Amino acid sequence: MEAIKVDNLKKTFKLKLKQVKALDGMTFNVNRGEIFGFLGPNGAGKSTTIKIITDLVRADSGSAYINGIPSTNHKARADIGFMPENPQYYDTLTGLDMLLFSASMFGYKDAKTQAYKLLEEFGLEDSAKVPLRKYSKGMIQRIGFAAALIHKPDILILDEPMSGLDPIGRMIFKKKMKELNRQGVTIFFSSHIIPDIEDICSRVVIVKDGKVVKDFNEVEIKYLTTSGFEIVVKNASGTGLDMGEKEISKNLYRIDCDKGNLINTLELLKDKRIEIIDIEPIKKDLEDVFIEILNG
Repeated sequence: MEAIKVDNLKKTFKLKLKQVKALDGMTFNVNRGEIFGFLGPNGAGKSTTIKIITDLVRADSGSAYINGIPSTNHKARADIGFMPENPQYYDTLTGLDMLLFSASMFGYKDAKTQAYKLLEEFGLEDSAKVPLRKYSKGMIQRIGFAAALIHKPDILILDEPMSGLDPIGRMIFKKKMKELNRQGVTIFFSSHIIPDIEDICSRVVIVKDGKVVKDFNEVEIKYLTTSGFEIVVKNASGTGLDMGEKEISKNLYRIDCDKGNLINTLELLKDKRIEIIDIEPIKKDLEDVFIEILNG
């Protein structure tokens, strides 16, 4: 059974007397134990999809399930932690109060120890009793992530969680997400920041115009972002190799080859008894792949 299943979601909003189609048959599933990247440009339907999964908005048609339970059933939300895009909280609460309040909504009564642990992990221990109205944008993001974790959910749904974070904050978030995933937590990570998706996700779905246009796993991500290979060989001089090799130091040469030509290149090197020292992929950004897919 999937952690999250989305089936043919459709949603149209009425804005200024105009019908705007936000979702047009959005369909995908999130497997248990994966870090699922939900990637798309602004206006692709990412936030609308998340709002339907969390039952903040109802679809015109189609369905969404959490652990096999319809998202419209309040029991479906018992095991999820949700961090919305641009979170807004009662700004008179302190950081500690916010976490305890969040825990109480899930029936988690004795949460003070867990709250202080999370405040320390997210670098907010010195601001535990400071009102949220005095928090910076980055601090609000951190307390929002902590609030999504306070009841120890099995599924995390994060909508643009790293918006407004400095490099240290981004590092803390990524480290925590990887740690939670190792513990078995399923993570649904929506973002338009491609390096973040590429760095931590085991599977990525690209959406455009309210529907999925590409779904690929970790192996496919590596393949799509590999344009070729750099091969370092030894003692190629005088062998008549003629493969555009470039000398990088004494007796060491570099050969660049397309990914589709790797096997032929290696066989040729073997036939000429040339020693291979190293093989490294030549990478292109997932951003380039993303643009190619959207323009394709």
